This record gives sequence, structure tokens and C-alpha cells, in this order.
Amino acid sequence: MKRGATTVEKLELSVLPGFHVNSDKPKDEFLIPLKLTWTAGPLEEQGVTYPKPAEIKVGNQMVTVYTGKFELETKFQVPANAPKGNAVMAGKLRYQACNNEMCFRPSTADIQLPVTIQ
Repeated sequence: MKRGATTVEKLELSVLPGFHVNSDKPKDEFLIPLKLTWTAGPLEEQGVTYPKPAEIKVGNQMVTVYTGKFELETKFQVPANAPKGNAVMAGKLRYQACNNEMCFRPSTADIQLPVTIQ
């Protein structure tokens, strides 16, 4: 990545068959949304783009979810004064996995994105 440039990095995710995670904007305020956040690092986060969710019926309610394989995209700006060399962007992915009968306790996964700044 060149200093002063903008880049889009993709995070590939996979949900096990028979399960789903809530979308980034669930219809029910009590459902935990999928959320990717980045901590301060050598790159400046410009925004995360989530895919279009699927709408499924669970019980008597329609919910928006992600299933199977999907990608989240993060747009980053490489500051003009970013130090050259190898670095790591650290992030957190918060999610709530569910099946058609129950939802599990919300979880957070640590994300490590290695970057090389030129």
C-alpha cells in the first residue's frame, strides 16, 4: 500500500450450515447486529460495507441475516506520513450466531490485518 493511497480490504466470513448471524441492521432492537470495528493503527478506516442480508422467517418473525460465505469490505486511507514497513491493523468482529430455534450468547472475534506500507 502506498502512502497517501486509498485501499479496500475484504474480510471473508463463513457461517456454518444450519446457523446464521444477524445482519448489521437487524429488524428487532433486541438482536445483536454484526459489527466490524477497527482500532487505531497505521491506516485510517473510512467505512465498512456490509453485503445485502437475506430475509428469513424464524418462528413468526422475519429477520435479516447472513448465512454461508460472505464478505465485509473496509475502505482505508493510508496517511501520507504513515511509517513505511510491515504493520498490523487490529479489529473486532461482534456477532450473534443463531439457528432457527435459539440465539447464542453474543461473541467477539479478534481480527488481524497485516499491511505493508511503501
